[in-house]
Amino acid sequence: MGIPFRQTREFRKGRFGEEIVSLWLQSLGWYVLPAYDYAGNKRNKAPKLKGVADSLIVPDLLLARGGESRWGEVKTKAKADFTYMTQRYEHGIPLRHYRHYLRVQHITGIPVWLLIYELKTGALFWKSLDSLSWVCREYHGYKMNSGGMVFFPRDIFDLLTMFPSL
Repeated sequence: MGIPFRQTREFRKGRFGEEIVSLWLQSLGWYVLPAYDYAGNKRNKAPKLKGVADSLIVPDLLLARGGESRWGEVKTKAKADFTYMTQRYEHGIPLRHYRHYLRVQHITGIPVWLLIYELKTGALFWKSLDSLSWVCREYHGYKMNSGGMVFFPRDIFDLLTMFPSL
């Protein structure tokens, strides 16, 4: 039996990023509902939007300000990776999650934004999934994630702020 997921380095890195981004957005006047607080059984599962036919993984944060709402999925990355095939720096997320987020957006009518926090540079980027869908690259192998990955060019994202780099 391995280490519990919530005690892994990857989980702790992700939670750190979610909390930093949440606090920073709150300082700008956003109200934040951390969806990850509503995780499943013993908080070992991703939070889900449940329906009769299926359940969908929801993004990390529900953000609201001035009558405007959006979902925010925070990814904490060490850095962007250079991909030789595309000759560009990219960030990726699991393909299954990407597809779930698109369906959550469709069902709720609330746009989903991907927020990328790079630890090495301290940069916080964001962009709506709608703006990213035309430039994404799908990978259907099993090397990085058993269900495939979707990658986005780093330079398509908008820079929100710069935190001190770690």
